[in-house]
Amino acid sequence: MKEKKTIRKAQIAEKATKLFLERGYDNTPMSAVAKATGISKAHLYNYFANKEDLLFHIIKTTMHDEFNLILAAAEEISDPEERLRYFVRAYTDLLTEDGRARIMIHDASRLNSIHFSKIAIMWRRTFDLIRGAVSELQKSGKANKLNKNFVAFASLGMISWTFYWFDYSRKESATELSDTYIELLFQGLMK
Repeated sequence: MKEKKTIRKAQIAEKATKLFLERGYDNTPMSAVAKATGISKAHLYNYFANKEDLLFHIIKTTMHDEFNLILAAAEEISDPEERLRYFVRAYTDLLTEDGRARIMIHDASRLNSIHFSKIAIMWRRTFDLIRGAVSELQKSGKANKLNKNFVAFASLGMISWTFYWFDYSRKESATELSDTYIELLFQGLMK
C-alpha cells in the first residue's frame, strides 16, 4: 500500500511540475493539479497537505535525485580545478536539460522556513564546494587572491540565472554555454 502511495505521489508531482513550469507556481491552484492528475481535490490532499508541501516535495526530489548526485560526484574529485570544472559543467547541464531545476531555484523562496532550511543545507554544501576548491587553488599558488566567498556566490549566481534566459528549444547550445561559464570563471580566477 505504501509503495502504491509513493508511486501515486511521484505521478502527482510530475504533473504538478509540468503545470508549474507552464503556468508558474502562483498561477497553478491545487484544483488544476487535481484535474491534471484525474483525482478530486479532496483526494489530492491525501498525498500533500497543501500546495507548499507539494512544492517542497518537488524541490526536495529534484535536489535529491539530480543535484545531490552532482555534488557527491564533485566532492569525490581530489583535484580542486577538476572538481570545479566538473561541477560547473554538470550544474549547467542540469539547468539546461528541461527547466525542471527552475522550480528548485526560483520557487524555493515560497517554502516555509522549516522546509526552506532543509533546502538551504544543500545550497550551503554547494557554496562550500566552490569556496573550498578556490581556497585550495589559492593555497597552491595557481589562483589569484580573490575573495573566496565572492567567487562562490558569483559562480552560483551566474549558473543559476541560466534558466531565466536559456532557450530550451536550442539545447545543442548547452555544451557551449558550460564551456563559456568554465572559461569565464577560470580566466578570472587562475593566474
